[in-house]
Amino acid sequence: MSAGCRILNGVCRLLYSGEYRKFTAPCSVQRVQTDYLLKLLKRNSNTVYGRKYCFAEICSYEDFARRVPLTVYEDYEPYISAAADGEKNVLTAEKIRLFELTSGSSGGKKLIPYTKSLKDEFQRGIKPWLCDIYTNVSGADAGKSYWSITPVTSGKSFTKAGIPIGFEEDAEYFGFIEQGIMRKLFAVDGSVKFSEDMRDFYRKTAVQLLKCRELTLISVWNPTFLTILCDFIRDNAAELAEELPENRRCAFLEAAENDRFDRIFPHLKIISCWADGSAADQIGEVEKSFPGVYIQPKGLLATECFISFPLCGEEGARLSIYSHFFEFRSLSDGEIVTADKLSPGEYEVIVTTGGGFYRYCIGDIIEVLEVYPDHPPRIKFLRRGGVTSDLFGEKLTEDFVRNVCRGLGIADCFCLLAPEGNRYYLYTTAESVSGELLDKALRESYHYNYCRQLGQLSQAEVTVVCGDPKNAYISRLASDGMRIGDIKPAYLSRKSGWGDYFERK
Repeated sequence: MSAGCRILNGVCRLLYSGEYRKFTAPCSVQRVQTDYLLKLLKRNSNTVYGRKYCFAEICSYEDFARRVPLTVYEDYEPYISAAADGEKNVLTAEKIRLFELTSGSSGGKKLIPYTKSLKDEFQRGIKPWLCDIYTNVSGADAGKSYWSITPVTSGKSFTKAGIPIGFEEDAEYFGFIEQGIMRKLFAVDGSVKFSEDMRDFYRKTAVQLLKCRELTLISVWNPTFLTILCDFIRDNAAELAEELPENRRCAFLEAAENDRFDRIFPHLKIISCWADGSAADQIGEVEKSFPGVYIQPKGLLATECFISFPLCGEEGARLSIYSHFFEFRSLSDGEIVTADKLSPGEYEVIVTTGGGFYRYCIGDIIEVLEVYPDHPPRIKFLRRGGVTSDLFGEKLTEDFVRNVCRGLGIADCFCLLAPEGNRYYLYTTAESVSGELLDKALRESYHYNYCRQLGQLSQAEVTVVCGDPKNAYISRLASDGMRIGDIKPAYLSRKSGWGDYFERK
């Protein structure tokens, strides 16, 4: 292994050790959270949003909860549009450095403003998490890392006011000092995101990974991305072997043929990926390809915020209390509590950030596993709230699918979109829509489109049904145990197997 990698990773661990010690030291969760909230409100009291809700007069959490309403993304659209057009002091007093794209609940895409404060808040989660890995996973600091963060894109875009949309490269997620270090430690450089097509992207990524003799850490989001990449390496092993030194080709071809990626990357120590919620079903394939490698479930992260991160040896993840201000709405009784008032159970996450979102209902449902008197609570992601289908990270919602059907002019017909294998089927009485048209409309969703680009999802299909599909829909749900009076019409179902219940034309 490279002494240079150990030194560079050691520098990162040293830089991150302060945040790690602060996070793991005993603290008052209530004081940490309240101090953050009041400083944030004071800093943004003279913004358009701050004046509207009298931030300057808020002196406690109780004031905040009384004066500031719960919000969803649609509440921010006029403010974000104004900021994107160049207006200052709209949601935050800080300059917006860039916008990140993600999927909306009722629309295809939404822009998330990134400020220096928001980036710093992400750092307060990333730093202790990485320091914990370098400290407690033997050998993880001895080599290079593969990070799959920034979506593949064909080029850079800007708002009307010239504000960039999207990070230029993955190193920008790290602190300023560490960016130069990380560029030397990345096993795959940022050039692959500008590949000609997806096959070119996978090929370039695979070549760089295979040429890296000291890969110790892989960090991806959905585990299916990693399995698709492994499938590409296996299926194209003969072509890829030509890129390797002759003395490595035979061993590589044998390992690829037998799906033994632990032999292709013999120094790999840890894979960080989603393993909760719907991603839990995909972990077995990763374990099969990488026997003996430590697979660490990621904490809960979103484009808008950094919610939690795991500590080695613990189930679930710790709430990142130094990142943002958190509230939680109990699923059992609807009560909203702060982080210090949590008890074991299921909650919806509500977050306030330095990016300009206040009491934002992000739509993620978590389970509180354990609370502590002087440390952050331990939580676990369960699912997205509401009717959401999220097999591979596509995050399709009821509202979005309804709008797709309206846009296709078939909303008055029976329509039900549901997953089947690695694609979606639209069961409908309308005969005017093809699979190509449906897929094009669904690809207006940023995350659905990204999953299609990566090959995680295949093109959507349309199945024309006849007879009485509404009754068939109700009958199935009733047979599954739902009360008929509780069954509501829907455009989206998370259940598969609907083809066995509808009469096809």
